[in-house]
Amino acid sequence: MKQIFLIMVLCIAINVGAQPRYYKAQMHCHTTNSDGQYAPLELINKYKNEGYEILMITDHNFITNAAQYYIPGVLCIRSEEITFDRHMNGFFLNNVIVPTSNFSCQDAIDAVKSQGGLIQLNHYCAGLFTPDAWEVSANEILTFNNGPDILEIHNVAQEALQTHDDRTIWDSLLTAGKIVWGGADDDFHPAVLESIEFNNAWNMILLDTLTPNNVYQALKNGDFYASTGVEIYEYNVTDMGNYKIIEIDSDASKIQFWGPGHTLIYEVNGGYAQYILQDYACIRAELIIDGVLSHQYAWTQPVILDTTTNIINKLPLIADISIYPNPATTEIFLDLFTNKSTYADISIINQLGQKQLDIFNDKLNIYQNNIHADVSSLDEGQYIIIIETQDSYNGIPLQIIK
Repeated sequence: MKQIFLIMVLCIAINVGAQPRYYKAQMHCHTTNSDGQYAPLELINKYKNEGYEILMITDHNFITNAAQYYIPGVLCIRSEEITFDRHMNGFFLNNVIVPTSNFSCQDAIDAVKSQGGLIQLNHYCAGLFTPDAWEVSANEILTFNNGPDILEIHNVAQEALQTHDDRTIWDSLLTAGKIVWGGADDDFHPAVLESIEFNNAWNMILLDTLTPNNVYQALKNGDFYASTGVEIYEYNVTDMGNYKIIEIDSDASKIQFWGPGHTLIYEVNGGYAQYILQDYACIRAELIIDGVLSHQYAWTQPVILDTTTNIINKLPLIADISIYPNPATTEIFLDLFTNKSTYADISIINQLGQKQLDIFNDKLNIYQNNIHADVSSLDEGQYIIIIETQDSYNGIPLQIIK
């Protein structure tokens, strides 16, 4: 009986432990082994006290073997800030990388990849006190082979003095088809004002269990989000083949979706949003908590649509769709521009995919169609307008407010 009971308890423990959750990670910080002010053990405990469970100590051209100190509950990954004209973090390293003369970003990428590691490009944007040599343009990054894996899109130690082009460069790369993830870090040393640098930017990594290999795979696959304070409760991407449904639930006061060309595609007030990706090759979300003096952010990784199966590319039947007002209260107006006359069903579904209203079931005219719908019967919340023809299927997010 005792054995059966123990087996049951073990099974329960395994099942509970296998539930994925986000782990708080700091991926850029320094100790007294380079230019930091805290010894390794002090730094690990300092971050542990703020809820961190993953730590990459990135001393300059030095690997601090933090694992030798072993702090229960904190997984330390062997890392280094490879420091030459530019600064790049190497993660999951076996051996230190010492830059030689004329060392380049490509040399750093190659050295990290030869050890099976991941690499991040740090604080690459112009700032008042940022050395010109640290700047790396989108065009230069496009020439790099096999990296970087991550861009440091927010660096606390540099952010206040930057021109905030880091996300613009990120979107330029994504628009050009170079897929790279975005991360946020303290770059903690500390400075004169420690509170400015410490625990003000981190990454939340989605894992079922905390192991080095799981962290590696999550970072490699983009299963994490960057944050300066916004918390994401749920984040789901459902692949429907020709389109993807992105759903976010958070404590944000506003959610924005940014697409190719650093274009703001869609914005929702509040912490919940749903977006159907089908008109663009990729999109990413930026979540914001508006503050009196400052804002807090979170950034999801880009969601990529396989443009070879993008229905808009294959079937340009409906050339353009606009809806107003959105958010709406009692009525909406749709303007549809089509390339040929065709029958269409237009309806509104809820988040569960259940039809709530039929708007239109008739033949669309060539070129312009103006459709009016009464939505006063809908409760406040998020919906999707579905436009279905014989050879196309489009979805547009709709928000109802009361």
